[in-house]
Amino acid sequence: MVGSDGASRSPAPSFCYPGASSNRICAKLAVAVFLFAAIVRADPKSAPAFVTRRAGEEKRVVIALFDRRILPKGALDTDDPIHHMVEMPLNHLGMVVRRRAIQDGPPSAAWVRDARAILTYFEGNLPAPDWLWPWLEAQRGKTRFVHLSNFGPLQAGDGGTVRVRRWLAGFGLDFDATHVEGPLAVGSRWRSRELCAYEADPRVAAAHRGPRNVSSGNTPWVETWLKTKPENRCAPVVVGPWGAVALSPWLVRTGDDDGTRRWYLDPFAFFRAALGLEGVPAPEPNVLNGRRMFFLHIDGDGFESRSSMKPGSPYCARVMADEIFDRYDLPWTVSVIVRSVTLDLKIKEPTDRMVLAREIMARKDVEVASHGVLHPLRWQRELKSDSPPRTITWYGGLKNYVYSPRNEVRDSIRFINDRLCPPGKRCRVMLWTGDAVPLKPALDECAEADCLNMNGGIYRWDALENSVGYVAPWSRSLGGAIQIYPGAPNENVYQGFFGTMPGAYAHVDKTIERTGSPRILKPANLYIHFYSVENPARTASIHRLLRRWAIKENTAPVFASTFIEAARDALAGAHYERTPNGWRFRAFGKCRTVRIDNEPRNVDFKKSSGLIGARRMNGALFLHLGEQDAEAVLTKTARSHPHIEQANHKLRNVKIDPNGVTFLSHAHSHRVIVVAGFRPKEKVRLGRKTQVTDQQGRLTMSLKPGRSRIQMQR
Repeated sequence: MVGSDGASRSPAPSFCYPGASSNRICAKLAVAVFLFAAIVRADPKSAPAFVTRRAGEEKRVVIALFDRRILPKGALDTDDPIHHMVEMPLNHLGMVVRRRAIQDGPPSAAWVRDARAILTYFEGNLPAPDWLWPWLEAQRGKTRFVHLSNFGPLQAGDGGTVRVRRWLAGFGLDFDATHVEGPLAVGSRWRSRELCAYEADPRVAAAHRGPRNVSSGNTPWVETWLKTKPENRCAPVVVGPWGAVALSPWLVRTGDDDGTRRWYLDPFAFFRAALGLEGVPAPEPNVLNGRRMFFLHIDGDGFESRSSMKPGSPYCARVMADEIFDRYDLPWTVSVIVRSVTLDLKIKEPTDRMVLAREIMARKDVEVASHGVLHPLRWQRELKSDSPPRTITWYGGLKNYVYSPRNEVRDSIRFINDRLCPPGKRCRVMLWTGDAVPLKPALDECAEADCLNMNGGIYRWDALENSVGYVAPWSRSLGGAIQIYPGAPNENVYQGFFGTMPGAYAHVDKTIERTGSPRILKPANLYIHFYSVENPARTASIHRLLRRWAIKENTAPVFASTFIEAARDALAGAHYERTPNGWRFRAFGKCRTVRIDNEPRNVDFKKSSGLIGARRMNGALFLHLGEQDAEAVLTKTARSHPHIEQANHKLRNVKIDPNGVTFLSHAHSHRVIVVAGFRPKEKVRLGRKTQVTDQQGRLTMSLKPGRSRIQMQR
């Protein structure tokens, strides 16, 4: 969406199906039209380097089927409940979700080969395409199955109910089409309130329906009965070694406006049980060396706006450098809109704005990014000569430039590299603008330019949108290309920011809190624009947020590219297999953290390889990989061995052995390193000095920004 001054704002998450708010749907579709028929099919030449799974390694793919016919004409390629509700918890559990509309035919053999489960999320009662039932039946015994919401097309048409009954019989379930609604008529029993009334009580919409459990191997999570016939019991939510069924209304309340979505089932516990993931590791791109990543990234909007923060109303970019960059020792990812610094793509002499941009991009603590040439508002729509102003692009035009989505990427990166970057630096990230739903050619252009990409998937999780169901997944996938979503919303989603409540962005605090505990679902991300320093109230909110999330909280300040690369490689590679006493990890790339939930065992560092440390947080064991390939040997007995427990920055050339650790430390921010695994109150040599460990055998170092080679020895 577009703020009152034309600033970019991605659409808030929504999906469309019977029961959704038509007004909200229309509002979302009005800002970004995208026909599913226009989706570009996968091009193997432009796909990222997905690493092929080897025999014995855990299957991580979930094939998710949905029916496009229930979505309104013009829906986005992400406007389905799988992307907005299901994908995020599955990502957190280490799964890669590959969504497929049943109108596009059966999934590829490669998807099936790596599939841990086939998931359906159906609504409506339109008939199934001819391929669906035979294909599902051919996969029985090869993978798990998870049926969500309704059986929809599987149950539609002549003989549909009979076929569903026959299908469920193979899972120890009986089925009939009985469906009685109403809390007065229907009784229910849950496995537990925590699991089955996770965010709200589902009994207000109680329905007696679904399969009957006839196998002791299955575990009903919800059972229902008619109060007049208590012997007639159904299990609308049931989990077994084959997968799970979770039918409406017991799954989730989808809601009809921004604030009413709620998970009834605990999605993390439910999918862990349905997919057999108890004790199975998950790649963790949100964490670096035992600390939640923090990064701030700046969209280029408002670079040339005038700020009231200083006499003379300087450019906001000048104020950002003086009031924010100079006050904090932190890394910054900063983008520029080409049209905001020049009126001519081939300008000979630099403008004053270009000079200022060069100064900012030359800073050692700044990572260079692009925010386009003209700042597209609607990436799917063609810019024509008669297009109304500020409907397709924010800026009207630029001399010596021809607009296209591909050119927005290519020409902006070239201009920034050639005219704004100092020697040895280049544009590292493309930050999507406007509705932030680029088509595949634009994503491909990033890959060709060796440029990462991020933005889109805007959400919030607070008193207004009070459900984990609003939290976006890690990414959007389109034809084999990956678009990484940021960690938090920007200023535009907070009402009043452009008017009577300029400090409203401070409320992002709640979203960052909730996505960090009790589970780390996202990095601690401040996502702002240059116009955030347009006046004192906006600037004060940035200071407040920086002081908390970059300094007070135990985060790891990084460039945005560090998170983007970690998330990309967690999706494209990151394979793992079980060993007799632990796990072997392969092809983790730039994702160097593994999380194992509810793991009581300890790491035997002496027998492990490729690990530099570990830390327990939020009930999980986090493993720090020093290499993209590693092996963790786990033991019930805690064994003393020096290792990195925490570091708030990247460490290089880490070596650990029974006598100590050595590593290279380099960061733009204040450095903190915690080394554990020594004996309590043990004397440890730190260079020429000696320090004594604490009661837990840990040694904590606090260093100024800079570079150091550290050696700790017994």
